[in-house]
Amino acid sequence: MISSACALDSASDPVVTPDTTIPSTLKVTVTVTEDQDASDGKYGSSNVTLQFETDEIAESNTVIFTHGERIRCFFNNPQGNNQQGTTVLGDAANYSFHVTIPAIPLTYACDYIQSQNSNPVLIFNITGSQNQLSPVLMRPVGNHGNFKVSYNPGFDITNSSTCKVQVIANAPNASITGSTIPQNGNIYTGPDVSTLSGLGNILMTRTCTPITFNNDNDADDNGSTFDAVNVTYTSTASYEVSWVPPGTT
Repeated sequence: MISSACALDSASDPVVTPDTTIPSTLKVTVTVTEDQDASDGKYGSSNVTLQFETDEIAESNTVIFTHGERIRCFFNNPQGNNQQGTTVLGDAANYSFHVTIPAIPLTYACDYIQSQNSNPVLIFNITGSQNQLSPVLMRPVGNHGNFKVSYNPGFDITNSSTCKVQVIANAPNASITGSTIPQNGNIYTGPDVSTLSGLGNILMTRTCTPITFNNDNDADDNGSTFDAVNVTYTSTASYEVSWVPPGTT
C-alpha cells in the first residue's frame, strides 16, 4: 500500500491554521475510487483520499496541522489480508492511500489521532465493499440501437439507495455517454449506439454516498464526534465489445 500527500495549488481554497484540531471542529471529505480493472490486485485496486476543513471559518478551506496529528487507515478482507497505513498530517490539500484488492469484500476504515496521547477517533468505516460490477453488454442491441448492460447491484450495507450508475460506450469512431440514473435492479439501459463500429468497450461507473452527515458543531470545541463527514464511493469496470452497425454482418 502506498500513501501520499498532495501539494497545495496556488488557486486552491484558503489554508487555515486553526486554534484547535479536535474532531468536533473538523469536516472530513472522503473519496474511495475503486478501479476493478486495475492489474495490481486480483479484484483491482482503490485510491482513498481524505480532505480536512475546519468549521471555525465559513469559507471552504484546507487545514494546516502543526501538532503531529495523523490518520491511520485499515483495509481488511475475510481472507486475512490486511493492509494498513499511517500518515502524519501537515499542510497538504489531501492525503491519499493506494490499496490493492486481493480478495472481497474489502473493508475501508480510517481513524484520526489528534496527539500522541489521544485515543483514535473513527472517521469512517465501510464494512463490506460493493459487489464487483461485472458489466456485460446484452445482445442483440435493442430497437433504435439502444443498448442494455447487465451488472451486479451494490450491497444494501453501503446504502445502495443512494447509488447511481452510468455507462459510456466507447468505439474507435466515437464515444456515447449514457445518463446517470439511480441504481434500480441489475439492468442499465443506454442511448442509441447504432453509429458505433469497431472494437471498443463499455465503461460502467457506480457512485454511492454511504456516509454523509453534518452535526453543525460550530459552538462545540470539546466533542469527540466530527463536525461533518461525507464519503463518496465510486467503482468502475469495463467490458470489451465489438460494435457492429445495424444491417451489417
